[in-house]
Amino acid sequence: MDDTSLGQRIKQERQKRKISLREFARKLGISAAYLVDIEKNRRLPNEETLQKIADLLDVPVSTFDEFSPDVPKPVKEWINGNPILSRILSLIKKAPSPEKTLDDLEKSLSPYTKTKRFISIYESELQVIALESSSWTLETGGDLFGIWGEIPLVYLATKSGPKAIRNQAHFRLDVDYLIKLSNELSNDWGLRYFGDWHSHHRLGLETPSSGDQARIERIASKNNFSEMAEFIITFSSSYEKDRKIQIHPYVYTELHSRNFSETALIILKGLSPVREALIASESLPEQQLISFSSFPIEHVIVPKEPLGRVPGTEGLPIEQISTKVIEKAVRQIEDEVGKKIELHTTSFGYIIVIPVENNKNIAFAVDKKWPHMVLQVNWIDRISGETEEIPTDIKSASLINLKEVKNIFSQAAELGEKIRS
Repeated sequence: MDDTSLGQRIKQERQKRKISLREFARKLGISAAYLVDIEKNRRLPNEETLQKIADLLDVPVSTFDEFSPDVPKPVKEWINGNPILSRILSLIKKAPSPEKTLDDLEKSLSPYTKTKRFISIYESELQVIALESSSWTLETGGDLFGIWGEIPLVYLATKSGPKAIRNQAHFRLDVDYLIKLSNELSNDWGLRYFGDWHSHHRLGLETPSSGDQARIERIASKNNFSEMAEFIITFSSSYEKDRKIQIHPYVYTELHSRNFSETALIILKGLSPVREALIASESLPEQQLISFSSFPIEHVIVPKEPLGRVPGTEGLPIEQISTKVIEKAVRQIEDEVGKKIELHTTSFGYIIVIPVENNKNIAFAVDKKWPHMVLQVNWIDRISGETEEIPTDIKSASLINLKEVKNIFSQAAELGEKIRS
């Protein structure tokens, strides 16, 4: 089995049959934008849509079985019978005890049968929100960025810009900074602005105020968003020594009427891959990206979780960002060397071939697992067919640390010249 994803396989089969994206979407009865999301792995097709895809491509639906989440049969059957849980199927991995998992899901989901949406978020981003909100007695806030699919996923929670206004009862974002940040995160990572988080420490409100609702409606109308999120933050106690941070998440699904509803959080363990990549590249220094770890995750209070903590380094959450990391790495290396490079998919990951001169190349073998560590560097002579490993220090090199990869390329080019001579 190769490293092709479900979306890539569907796109390959469609293009092989020379069916345009718009025509295929029309025959499936979905929008072209939705099909783009499927092919880019931002959304997973449900069983009905996947069957239609197989029928139109004239292949057995079993062709796509290798991409199905590995969930025990009794758990999968129970999930398929519950409309809410079917939306989070892609986040459930193989459980050591299917029956126990089934029992846990039944118990934990009973309070959520009327919940309209789930939102996923990494523990690190909850810590960011908690640390920043606990640092002020005035009202404060920041922004939420992610990929809005069947289950919206927050990859990055940020602090507000330097021109934000804080006082006893109100908080105003630094709009110019937000626009700049939104453009950067959209271009580099494909992240969308979800909405904001802000405190109601002084107001004592655990729900969005009328002013909050009006602001979200304005932003949605201006950006043509049909859905947005908003997190309200409060202190758990008036006594500082006992104080924890409470997060109250809401989602707006009918923005024309300002209707919002409580939402359940699916919390992914550990560090967001986007934050990890930004730290490695020393980006956004004003955000103090590593400071979040000083706030204990145990001091963050959230609504009851339907699934408990979910691994954040496997499945769709990491695949979406891995694709962006690889695309960004290829683009930046090409800009650096001024030449077109090759990217090959292998069973272990990827091979990046960078031309030097006269059919001489340097090849990086890269692990498919996050954070895509460099496994080996080789000198390749395509005229003679000879290849030789270049002894370089690759211990800390990965595709999220492109500065180190570029340094290794420079060293490898020098060593390669010595090898040739």
